[in-house]
Amino acid sequence: MAFRPTDSWRWYFDNEYDSLMLEISSEMLFRCNYASKILIPDVFNEFSFSVDDATAYYQFYDSCQSLALTDSQKIELSINAIVAANFLKPQMPKSWYFSQQPMFYQPKVADVVSVNMQENGQKVCLLVVEAGENASLCIIAQPTFVAMNKTFYFSEAIKVMNDRLALVNSLAKTENSAVSENEQLALKAIS
Repeated sequence: MAFRPTDSWRWYFDNEYDSLMLEISSEMLFRCNYASKILIPDVFNEFSFSVDDATAYYQFYDSCQSLALTDSQKIELSINAIVAANFLKPQMPKSWYFSQQPMFYQPKVADVVSVNMQENGQKVCLLVVEAGENASLCIIAQPTFVAMNKTFYFSEAIKVMNDRLALVNSLAKTENSAVSENEQLALKAIS
């Protein structure tokens, strides 16, 4: 990891850029990619990067390790996940872009999930930042894509009904467990 959260990190709103900023050091700033109109009023004051923020940062960053992203993209995704979870105004689900999954999945915060596009069945990768009973707030965890003439950008927040989500890691675990079961059967057959 390029850097670790410290007690000197602080959040503040920059009026010139109309954006929430995270000051990491006197030489390094992170500008969040959410417009001020979708942020809650609390962000317009200066406040420290809390212990809860640091815990969430590590949780999201660890989840990003399974994604085909650069280290700086993983850091960006993790910080934007904190902003989306803590500082965005409530959103309505926009599930019409995605198809229902064959099996219902109840997501948890920091799960890497996929959705299937309604138009063409393409899989899209998301990171869950707030898990609800029926719908979850997610951020786009892959490069830009277009759905129904709308462009979705990396780290953009979208609320999705849970019946549209599938856990990405479960596919890898299922394949790995199938391989290990086959290896165990082969070993039993040899002995």
